[in-house]
Amino acid sequence: MIGPAGRLAEVVPGFQRRVGQERMMRAVARAIEERELLVVEAGTGTGKTLAYLLPAVLSGEQVILSTGTKTLQDQLAQKQIPFVREALGVNFSAAVLKGRGSYLCLHALGVARRSPALALDHHAELWRIARWAAGTKTGDRAELEHVSEGSPVWRAVTVDAEQCLGRRCPDFDACFLMKARREAESADVLIVNHHLFFADLALRATSGFSLLPNAGAVVFDEAHHIEDVAAAHFGVVVSDSRVKRLAHDVRRWLTASRAPDRGLGGDLAQLDRDVERLFALFRPLAQRGRIDGVALGEDHLGAYYKLDNTLRALEGGLAAVAPHDPETVERLAQRSALLRGDLAALVLRERADHVHWVELGPRATFLRAAPTGVGGLLADRLLAAFPAVVFTSATLTTSGTFDHFRGRLGLPPDTATLRVDSPFDYPRQALLYLPRDMPPPTAPTASAALAERILALVTLTEGRALLLFTSFRQLQAVHGVLRSAGLPYPLLVQGDGSKEALLERFRGSRSAVLLATATFWEGVDVVGDALSLVVIDRLPFAPPSDPMVEARSEAVRARGENPFASYQVPSAVITLKQGFGRLVRHQDDRGIVAILDPRIVTAGYGRAFLESLPPAARAATMDEVTAWWRGGCAADAGGSAVDEEKTEIDTPG
Repeated sequence: MIGPAGRLAEVVPGFQRRVGQERMMRAVARAIEERELLVVEAGTGTGKTLAYLLPAVLSGEQVILSTGTKTLQDQLAQKQIPFVREALGVNFSAAVLKGRGSYLCLHALGVARRSPALALDHHAELWRIARWAAGTKTGDRAELEHVSEGSPVWRAVTVDAEQCLGRRCPDFDACFLMKARREAESADVLIVNHHLFFADLALRATSGFSLLPNAGAVVFDEAHHIEDVAAAHFGVVVSDSRVKRLAHDVRRWLTASRAPDRGLGGDLAQLDRDVERLFALFRPLAQRGRIDGVALGEDHLGAYYKLDNTLRALEGGLAAVAPHDPETVERLAQRSALLRGDLAALVLRERADHVHWVELGPRATFLRAAPTGVGGLLADRLLAAFPAVVFTSATLTTSGTFDHFRGRLGLPPDTATLRVDSPFDYPRQALLYLPRDMPPPTAPTASAALAERILALVTLTEGRALLLFTSFRQLQAVHGVLRSAGLPYPLLVQGDGSKEALLERFRGSRSAVLLATATFWEGVDVVGDALSLVVIDRLPFAPPSDPMVEARSEAVRARGENPFASYQVPSAVITLKQGFGRLVRHQDDRGIVAILDPRIVTAGYGRAFLESLPPAARAATMDEVTAWWRGGCAADAGGSAVDEEKTEIDTPG
């Protein structure tokens, strides 16, 4: 397949051998064959996806590929899978499986079409979905270009696990989710996303039931997200909307089944009052961040016990009417019992190794708890369940080592690691602008100075800029300055449309300026002249008041380490590397990355950031930036092209 006269060389026009890609392929093949753990950092341009996909499909094992986002799932399924199957002539089956919210529910669609409110207020969108439903083979929302995930109509035509009717559904045989699950069971390669994978892993641990097969290997792409995703799904969460949804479903069943009330109406009315009281008491605590050290008063505990008693009464009332529909009543009672268990864990803080906090969402209030560390949970639930596990990303090392990543996931010290540098010629292709004359981010003049410098940079490159911010407030301030300056370039702002829609407008403009925050620090792939400038406003440290950051920092301190140096700096380094990686996506890309936080060159910890970034040319003044840019974006900074052979491998033994 990969030799000088192999299939890749035959089918790829202008094929050039990538030594780093080949080394990764062999390492992944070895990990699957020997049933080992492997961690791989593959720099941008390595060809990482093919480097794990080809060994997976040739292994003879059933392999689960888990990606960071649903968008990457679709790219794998629509581009790389057909290439390997058709161009390389490899015979294998592949399936894509997403969470329930990604699939149309035919039964819910029928209910929605009979809803007067939806029919009147969202007639056009509902009609488009109904027309699409008649022809789609997958029911996957990704096929709908003009329906956003936040659409009220889409929420009405999909269901969660609690609302699903299961085998009692009249549309069960045609169910798109059930079809996807059947295909997933027998597929040689199953493509999922991290959230679905860890939700299933948590379900497997608590119920013994699993949607995903017991595959021979799992490959995690974008593996730098694993700790946060695993912590979220191994935790506990209850929202007021979850309780209200239970009450709504019981009322709907009572009406549809015409079962005798037996006091259920009174229980439901009391449930409405109790949930409102409990969550009204907890909402003010959202401002406190982590609430583990907050002593709950009698009001909080009293409201909790009152809600718990009402849920118990509801379960008793359901038991009294069970003969009318035993299966449905049992599911409703189970939901109530699970709610009581989760509420007890959250309010009574039954899990000492978890961090607890309150979160205010646009439509609900959430009580949350998550484990401070995931190492032990991953060892028990992931590493013990799958014979071979591969973690890969373009950003896993800090200061040249895997110590931070390996430590956060609790991986054994003898885990095999491979680092493959990017084949891009960063000294020629990229300029890293690190000004020393900017005020510190906390200075009163910082915001104005930042906006002024960004305006100068954007004017120099004539737009074609991605501006990455660590706060939406700073984004808005800079946007106001750029708008007032009357720049002749389109200004695109995160929130004005979906991420993909904004990126399409950005690519098509060739001169636009895109202002964005967290979600655009990665997953942005713009090749060519449309992107020539990436600006990062400040080093992306997570807020120390964030409940998870605070709890993890305490755990690091308890081990006798400095949490800032051992946890917060390495985590910020990973994020900064992702932001830097937005600029150069192809061997012909050229441009500037400007990090406008002077701490990267003035603070002692700045060295950790600089050691982890690609070896771009550097500039400290706007004069140097201007000279480099006007020299054709390719001024020779004295460096040489990165040697594709330069890789570092550390394998046990």
